[in-house]
Amino acid sequence: MNKLLGYKFILLILFVGLTVSSASAHSYSMTRINDYTNADDLNLEPECARVNYWLGTVAGWSQDFYETETDVEETDFGSSNSGYTGLDNADFHYHTGHGTDEIGYTSEICLYNWVPYTSTGDVKASEVEKKWDQDNEWVLIASCKVLKDHSEWAKALKYSHGILGFSTEVPVSTALVDSFFDETINENDEICDAWLFATVETFDSSVTAVIVADTDDQFAYDHLNGQGTVEPDESPDDSLYAYNSWEC
Repeated sequence: MNKLLGYKFILLILFVGLTVSSASAHSYSMTRINDYTNADDLNLEPECARVNYWLGTVAGWSQDFYETETDVEETDFGSSNSGYTGLDNADFHYHTGHGTDEIGYTSEICLYNWVPYTSTGDVKASEVEKKWDQDNEWVLIASCKVLKDHSEWAKALKYSHGILGFSTEVPVSTALVDSFFDETINENDEICDAWLFATVETFDSSVTAVIVADTDDQFAYDHLNGQGTVEPDESPDDSLYAYNSWEC
């Protein structure tokens, strides 16, 4: 091999290596619950399979964790600032399962053993307040009603950038996942615009979609990692946040 050819070969290896490492430098995590003790069972594997396809196969991200059923715990949602930090260790987190907004209680994520009108088997906004402060940028909560109390959930965003979700009941849908990631990955659209497009395309006016972001710039300009601009973390952290909702 002559020197020029050798240099070209080395440059090719470096280019391929940089391309692979750039994509795999981004990570995602998922939590999914189908079977509940005190609520209707669901069928959510197809949703998560599509998330795996888009982020793992198409975008080339690495999966940090995928917890299901009884293995899904409060700590997976970043409720601890030390040791295992759950979703806070991944750039993007996807959760699917039941959510609720009971009278007199803040809206919450239901774990498998959730009991109505108690503190058993749930993840409340207060349990993650100011806890999302490491690697996470965005969290998508594909659950009914969790973002009805968006002002409480916004308090989780110390350095995380935002939360996508719903303030009403929402049907199970793989079409939502495909539409959202097609817009953010194939079209390089901003997260906010992609969420608006995907929810309106997928659902009708009975569903209200919500987006919460830590800053105005994150709300307007953030893309998925590797797909365009990602705004800086808020510094210093404050109690302000950007918000919008719409009937689909």
